[in-house]
Amino acid sequence: MSQVQKYPAGWRLLHWLMALMVLTLIPIGLWMTARAEADIWGRLTDTLYSSHKAVGFAVLLLMIVRISVKIWLKGPPYPDEMPRKLQMAAKGLHHLMYVLLVLTPLFGWAGVTAYPALVTLGGYHLPAMPFVPQGDQLAARLFAIHGALAISLGVLVAGHITAAFRHMIRKDGIFRRMI
Repeated sequence: MSQVQKYPAGWRLLHWLMALMVLTLIPIGLWMTARAEADIWGRLTDTLYSSHKAVGFAVLLLMIVRISVKIWLKGPPYPDEMPRKLQMAAKGLHHLMYVLLVLTPLFGWAGVTAYPALVTLGGYHLPAMPFVPQGDQLAARLFAIHGALAISLGVLVAGHITAAFRHMIRKDGIFRRMI
């Protein structure tokens, strides 16, 4: 087996920070919407929503950094032993995750702009998304799209984690590229 090259340390740090954020957003999002659907409002529900908005907006900002880094720096190549079809599948999954990691928070931000509910943790206000008018029906549609995208992203994340475990068990060097 050829020597596997690692991603640069900053890239790995950004990956794991964002992984932690996304793996936090998913259960918080499910919990807060379950409370809202059950008409349970109060300090906890407000904190869940405020946290979700703050972390989600941070993911959007970090994705801008991450995409810039990806354009500027080329990642390490896959090992020659890795089948071409598997390499293409991995690249496709990563690109789709990148798209969803941008679109999902964008639709969430548009939804909280239309609602409007821009207050996050500590009373900080997100800026309103330009060109998004206020309206309950528009907000409901935007939140529905946000939710569908989030579920899709969650499925892809689960697949990504499963593939990472597969590589870890096979000891083919792919998992070590990001640790």
